[in-house]
Amino acid sequence: MGKALAIYRIYPEENADIEKITEDLKKIEKVRAIEKEPIAFGIVALKIGLLLDDKKDNPDEWEKKLIQTKGVKDVESLEVSLIS
Repeated sequence: MGKALAIYRIYPEENADIEKITEDLKKIEKVRAIEKEPIAFGIVALKIGLLLDDKKDNPDEWEKKLIQTKGVKDVESLEVSLIS
């Protein structure tokens, strides 16, 4: 079984606490990295990397789980790559 790296951009709701969202996302078992990404006019998104099993995990299902996090407005899939 191989591993895949899925990278998503998380857009917070207006006036959401980005630190709280980050802490909540860190609790998700597959999350391996989170970084803040300035977008424009003081808006900050989060770029998040998930390490997935290429046979068992469906990136679309994980995207749905991410958007259910409190304070998350939208999730954009940036890349899914086989890494091993």
